[in-house]
Parts: sequence; structure tokens; C-alpha cells
Amino acid sequence: MGAVTKVVIDSNVFISAFGWDGKPEAVLSLMEQRKIVNCITNDIYSELQRVVAYPKLKFSPTLQVNILEFVFSWSSFVQPKETVAVITDDPDDDKFLACAIAANASAIISGDPHLLGLGSYRSIPIMTPAQFLEHKH
Repeated sequence: MGAVTKVVIDSNVFISAFGWDGKPEAVLSLMEQRKIVNCITNDIYSELQRVVAYPKLKFSPTLQVNILEFVFSWSSFVQPKETVAVITDDPDDDKFLACAIAANASAIISGDPHLLGLGSYRSIPIMTPAQFLEHKH
């Protein structure tokens, strides 16, 4: 059995996976099967804590806790080694690039147009959940 694939999963993928069925949910299933490990930073986790509570999502407090516990339990925390300033339209997304570099990740999985628009960063591909699943299997 080969090494587990390290990835960085954007907050929007977690939200989609818990809110709706589909490809994002299949990505999280790979985490549970220990085929991939999500690498995360404290900044990304803090963002997720804010996002799950957005009123427009209408996630119950129980679901919010379940999402955060899932991510905390199934992720590997890393410390970014450098500051990245690449995405001028949404500098907040740079933290996903910094995490991927620190983790030596194989991919960034996102639904965010700013990240996806890069295509890749330092040879790390940035893919939608569907693209990742197609590439992985």
C-alpha cells in the first residue's frame, strides 16, 4: 500500500459535502477511508468555524459542531513556513496555498474560482472535487 495522499481541502468543499450530496461528499469519504489526509492550518480551521455559522447556510448548531469535529479529527495540522501573496482578488485564499506548500500536498481541492483560476501553484494542482476524483481514480 502506498503513502497516503496529502491534500488541502478548501472550506467550501466541506460545506458542500455536509450540505448536499455529490462529489465533495465523495472526497470526504476518501478521508474516512484513509486514502487521503487533509492538511490544515489554524487559520483555515478558524475560517471554517466562521463559515459553518453563516446564517444563509441554516446549519443547525449540532451540524456545525459535527462539521468542525470531523475536520479536526480527520485532518493533519501544519504550520505555514512562508507567507504567500498571490491572489490579489481575494488575499484570504492565499492561506490555502501556504498550507499546501508547508504540507508538501499533492493537490488543493476547491470550488473557489480564485484558486481554480490559478490551475496550479508551485506544481501543486488546484482542482474541483470532480477533477480530483477523476484524477485520483
